[in-house]
Parts: sequence; structure tokens; C-alpha cells
Amino acid sequence: MTFDSRLLLMLALWPLAGQAQSEVREITTRPGVTVRFLYARAENPVASAVLLQGGSGVIGIYPNGTTQNSGFLATGAERFAGNGISVAVPDAPSDRRNLHDFRATPQHAEDIAALIAFLRQQANVPVWAVGTSNGSLSAASAATTLKEKGPAGIVLTAAVTRPLSSQAHLVTDAPLGEVTVPVLLVHHKNDGCVVTPYAAMPDLLAALKSARKTELIGVEGGSRGSGTPCGGGHHQFLGIEAEVTKSISDWIRRNPSGQ
Repeated sequence: MTFDSRLLLMLALWPLAGQAQSEVREITTRPGVTVRFLYARAENPVASAVLLQGGSGVIGIYPNGTTQNSGFLATGAERFAGNGISVAVPDAPSDRRNLHDFRATPQHAEDIAALIAFLRQQANVPVWAVGTSNGSLSAASAATTLKEKGPAGIVLTAAVTRPLSSQAHLVTDAPLGEVTVPVLLVHHKNDGCVVTPYAAMPDLLAALKSARKTELIGVEGGSRGSGTPCGGGHHQFLGIEAEVTKSISDWIRRNPSGQ
């Protein structure tokens, strides 16, 4: 290899040097139960977060770190790590085919607690829970069930508020009045999913009456996509994933101790 070719190779690889790379990990969360997850460590983390995907909760993590699910959080590990947030993105636990009828259970909270504990071991920074769509119920339930073992704050994106589908996991199924940690709501103003209308956000904010701090970020732009309104498009922040990730990360950064 000539000097010029080696230089070109180094230049080609240089942009990748500072990028966080996802690793496939697996831990025991309950007796006889394991959870596989993607882990991406930020270079100098200001916080960590468990990213809780919506839908069925099944991400489909392959050994090489790719996923079957292309949702906003399922593919968000390296985006968040690049913004200073180390993350764990869990798949469904080994004793479940999916998370339907499971997100508000003590067992699910126990799984999340184990992931929070893992992240705390990796870095001495606050650990948040970020849930999207159905995953918002997971994050809210963790905050009310786990107490001191729970997240320092929660972020609810595209939260489900309308019971118009048998597979809609309402964030209001959690006792929202008992949430005391800071809460950020992120919602697309043109979200076309029938169970996640933007118009419901003021009532959702009001329900979080005990939270230390609340804020709503209403976003615009991106692509409607070509699939169902609940499976992509504005509901999954298609085309503006990077901008939305940065907004969430910046908000967490401004609340470094969950205060």
C-alpha cells in the first residue's frame, strides 16, 4: 500500500473515530429471565437513559447490533450517545413474546430497574427513561413503581392517550399524579396516529401535577412517510430523528441532577 493510499484510508476512517458504537449485551433481570439490549456509551456522558420502544416492544436485536424494528428509539442508541447520553435499548424479556399487557406490571418495572442499575454501574451520572408511543407507559410506570431505584427523569414521546385500539397502551394507565421526577413531553404537532393526538398534550401535562418540572416540545417538519400513521411518519419523527434526539438530549443536559 502506498503512502497516498494509506492516507486516504486514514481520512476515510477518521470521522468514525468519535462515534459511539452499539454493543449487544444481555443481563439477568429476574430469576431465570434475561433481557438483550443495545448499549452505546457516550464519550463523556452527562447522563444515561433506557430507551423504551413502542408498538409490541419487540426490537429484534441481531448479534451484529442491527435491529428488525426501525422505530425512533429502536435505532436511537448511537444518536443519543453522540449527544452525550449513554443508552440501553432493551428488547422484550426472554419470558415474553411481546410487551402487550405487560408494560404496567411490577415484572416489567423490575426489568427496567436492572437496566438502570447497569447504566449506573457504567457511569456515575443520572439515568433517565425515555419511552415512545406505547413505551411511554413503560417509562411512566417505572417512575412511579421503582421510586429511588427508578429514573431521575422521564421523557414521553408520541405518548398514547386514546383507547381506540386493543394494542394501545395508555400512558394514563400509570398513576401520573404520583410522578415526582421531571417530565418532558415531545410530540409532533401533525402526528396522524389515532391514539396519539397532539391535542391531548395539555391534559397530559395537567395530569403530571406532582412532577418537579414539566415541559412540552411540539415539533414540526419531517416526512409523513408511506406506511400507517402509527408505524412511521410524524409519529416516529421520520426525517427529523437527529433534531428531535438533540432536543431531548439538550433538555436532559439542562436538568443534570433530575432537578
